[in-house]
Amino acid sequence: MASSEYNLSSLTRALPNGWPRITESSPVRDLGPGIMDYERCAALHNELLTKALKGRGGEMPPKPLTWWEARAPSEEIANTLHPSLIEFLKRAWDEDVLPSHTKLFVFLSGSKFPHGLRGNEDLFDIYDDGDPGWFVKLYESSHYRVSDDEASFIEDINDTMLITRHEWGWMPLEVILDSYLQMIDEGKAQTVSEDQAKLLKMDFLFGLMQPWIIHQYTKTDLERATTAFKRLVEVIESRIPHRDNSTTLMNLPWHDPATFKNQDVLPPLSFAHEFLRSISDCNVRFRYIAPGIRFPTIAEFKDQPITDFITSPHNHLGQYPGNSPLRILQIDDAEQQQQQLVVNNRYLGLRNIAAGFYIHRVVRKWPLFWSNGCRLLLPFGIGGSGWARQSNGELFGVTDYMDEDPKPRDAHGDLYQGGITNGITNFHLVQIDKVLNNWADRVERGDWEVDEDGVAGGINKFREADTEEHWQKYWIPPSW
Repeated sequence: MASSEYNLSSLTRALPNGWPRITESSPVRDLGPGIMDYERCAALHNELLTKALKGRGGEMPPKPLTWWEARAPSEEIANTLHPSLIEFLKRAWDEDVLPSHTKLFVFLSGSKFPHGLRGNEDLFDIYDDGDPGWFVKLYESSHYRVSDDEASFIEDINDTMLITRHEWGWMPLEVILDSYLQMIDEGKAQTVSEDQAKLLKMDFLFGLMQPWIIHQYTKTDLERATTAFKRLVEVIESRIPHRDNSTTLMNLPWHDPATFKNQDVLPPLSFAHEFLRSISDCNVRFRYIAPGIRFPTIAEFKDQPITDFITSPHNHLGQYPGNSPLRILQIDDAEQQQQQLVVNNRYLGLRNIAAGFYIHRVVRKWPLFWSNGCRLLLPFGIGGSGWARQSNGELFGVTDYMDEDPKPRDAHGDLYQGGITNGITNFHLVQIDKVLNNWADRVERGDWEVDEDGVAGGINKFREADTEEHWQKYWIPPSW
């Protein structure tokens, strides 16, 4: 079908400030049902390609070939592609300018050759409804759903059928490409020379996909988490009634220098170590930082799920310093005021683990790259009512992913999480700053009440996350 039948050339509008990057003043553009913003997507692709090439010491040629010019797809293949996708391929520069074994980005290998655009159709052809252009494998590890103008990063080819069956993690391609550029802006990912790559190759703390490395956390991650924690403390402090300036300050574990001496539990330079250091100057005069969630005592903080990193009985945890979850906030039984255990816990990899708020794991290793992830492990399950949602729209407790209509189940640890896929990167837990900011929002907006002990309501308050009236308050928007 010719592009002119869609009048694609007439869809170009005045470009906003900051284009092609997505910002408040330059948001995602709606060009009509099923039509890719091919100009923006191509510009973002070309920016990524330029950065990858410069990272290898190269320079973009004056007139680089586009994918369409370099690959020259046959008429038979061209006829299976949506006109707006063709316009993208006619503007996106070909990756042949990159040296061999060089990735376009951490999560993207080069664009597919023409014959590969519709490769592995058996993995998703049951969803095509007879339309040969429904799904396209645009990049290695990234699929594009033409009918809805949406794309998704798929880490493992074996997950293709699962992810293409549902709506979770699908978004405009420009959102994915812009997210990768955000990661570069923030230093999450950066290019390294060949010599640097050789030095980093054996260090499991760095994810190396030449010329790119991806860090476990960044200075920006640490600043955001610290700011979010202090914001939450301030909004609670400001709402405590009948405040007496002589109120005793809480003696928190991270106020005690001895806490940081256990380098097995808190390895130096880990995100958890640096985050707790950064909030050690923050004084508090209340116990509860969220309903039923309180600061630990020094003794409680020492009582971590794993403290033996020499003869650990867990073959997948405790194998090296930081290879464990770290509980930083406590949850008490609402009636008995004692620690509650989650017996069969699939979230943190341990049975009979105490409910609480965890950084997990303190140290990540290849191929996981987010050590600022966290999980709230509730003493009860929620989600079975079908209202609670993870960031990608996924229901709680889903196990039957291949069913077209999977059923929600109560889950202890799905609250605030991104879901089985976020459509942009490989799997990771929600970053801690997002949860702390959500809690601050709840207090500021009056959703949570504050008394002399801090945030009131008890842990059962979180049950409202699975109600029609309140679920959106506990939902964190999708992002990388």
